[in-house]
Amino acid sequence: MEAYWIWWLVAVVLVIAEMSSATFYLLAVAFGLAVAGLVAYLGMDWSSQVAIAAVLCSASVAGIYRWKEQHARPHENVNFANEIGQTVHIVSWSDEHHARVSYRGAEWDAELASTAAADPARQAWLIKGIVGNRLIIG
Repeated sequence: MEAYWIWWLVAVVLVIAEMSSATFYLLAVAFGLAVAGLVAYLGMDWSSQVAIAAVLCSASVAGIYRWKEQHARPHENVNFANEIGQTVHIVSWSDEHHARVSYRGAEWDAELASTAAADPARQAWLIKGIVGNRLIIG
């Protein structure tokens, strides 16, 4: 079997495997291998085929990684369950049920939980829930 058939066969296997992973990384590697198969078909030697496959596979995987980093949506991956039970400190009270609190180095809007009683002297409160960008404290 000619070398270009092997390159192309492996590329097709990776494309099929990519259909189950949906990450595009296998597709990028398959692209590099397909081009290496084209180079083999054109008659270049084995070391050139391998070098071209390595460079194209690496460059295309790096390109996909960079694209994913630039288009990441970190706010969609936030797990608010880790915030419940954490301590916040009152910065100022707006009224008897709303306050500005300090949490993780920033100020947040906070609202007293329906079961909590207002206590202006108390400075440390626990996060009971999160609604939008407002902390529910109690």
